[in-house]
Amino acid sequence: MTATSHGFDRYLAPPREERQGIAFCMSGGGYRAALFHLGALRRLNELGILSKVDTFTSVSGGSIMAAQLATFLARLDTTPEPGRPIASFEDGVAKPMRVFTGTDVRTRAALARFHPRNWLEPGAPSEALAASYAKGPAPGKLSDLPERPRFVFLATDMRFRAQWAFDTKKRHVGSASTGYGPLADWTVAQAVAASSCVPGAFGAAVAESDPASLNGGLYGGEDRDELVRKIDLSDGGIYDNLGLEPVWRDHAVLLVSDAAPSFKPDPKVGWLWRVLRYGVTLLEQATDVRKRWLVAGYIKDEFDGAYWGIASRPASYEHDASAYDPSLPAYSERLIQDFIAPIRIDLDVFSPGEIAVLENHGYLMAEIALRRHASQLVDGDWPQPKVPHLDWMAEERAGQALADSGKTHMFFRPRTKP
Repeated sequence: MTATSHGFDRYLAPPREERQGIAFCMSGGGYRAALFHLGALRRLNELGILSKVDTFTSVSGGSIMAAQLATFLARLDTTPEPGRPIASFEDGVAKPMRVFTGTDVRTRAALARFHPRNWLEPGAPSEALAASYAKGPAPGKLSDLPERPRFVFLATDMRFRAQWAFDTKKRHVGSASTGYGPLADWTVAQAVAASSCVPGAFGAAVAESDPASLNGGLYGGEDRDELVRKIDLSDGGIYDNLGLEPVWRDHAVLLVSDAAPSFKPDPKVGWLWRVLRYGVTLLEQATDVRKRWLVAGYIKDEFDGAYWGIASRPASYEHDASAYDPSLPAYSERLIQDFIAPIRIDLDVFSPGEIAVLENHGYLMAEIALRRHASQLVDGDWPQPKVPHLDWMAEERAGQALADSGKTHMFFRPRTKP
């Protein structure tokens, strides 16, 4: 008896010949994720892989980065040539993202619920968050973005506990349970806000739809119209923090950049940890299962690609620093585990040191993972890596800059000079 006869085929990857294209998945993790992914995207661009990507999926902090990239690509005068670096990446993507992550968008949005006019508006924090995104990496409407490359911004449908997608190629929004409707007037900022509505801090975003506009939904109960009319949307990481669901069945290559939370056994947050540890355990075990499945798929040759994480050990990729220019090593395992991986997942002010180290780390981990596991994606000779912020590779300086980075401040952190 086959898996198909039991209906289990939806859990299996289709044959390789039925899948094509490259997907790049960006996890959640607040500003730290956006900056880690920025470094990875920079290296993908230098290697000529970025222009080959067919689909970008993103969750929470990854969606902030995806919005900046989508905005940049939509404004280009010409279509990037696959296999070639895209010009103006530094000015169009990197610089604006560094500026934005040096601002606090969390505090005002989180406090929006306490304004008297918002007491009866549960979506006020999300709307305030969207207003900040619209002024930064996410101006314009989703319908204004081109169909290629495809961008899929992911949130969580809290009514049906399913994945909610804003899909620029399929030109629809919705979940498998509710069905899908047109992009209509949804803005990029609203999609990013829904994707990054961390529970507790921002509440939920609200998606209101005409039930007749949602098609193909799996839920067919008598109360269907009533239930789908108004859906609470929360952080995309609740359902799938790696952003794999939209692409694993139909793409041949999966590239995954993971900046998910990486907590120490005792993160030193006092009594609060006794409450948070339950939710953290659920999130970590769900993500670990997806990672095991992903790596097993690579090993079994079900699909090509590479995975790298903010807490990954360079030695796990058989990284040999002697193969590089001596000035371009990876950060040490000690610095990664004790200082970089524990960086907070907040949306407050990130310092120049935090910004530089995270971008460097994402760049170097992508370089190491791609060279080891996906070198076939590069046409011709392998371009020499050029770490974005060489002056921040000094471990003592980096450690000092990150000494307080794991702590979340109640309001915001003051801006600091380089």
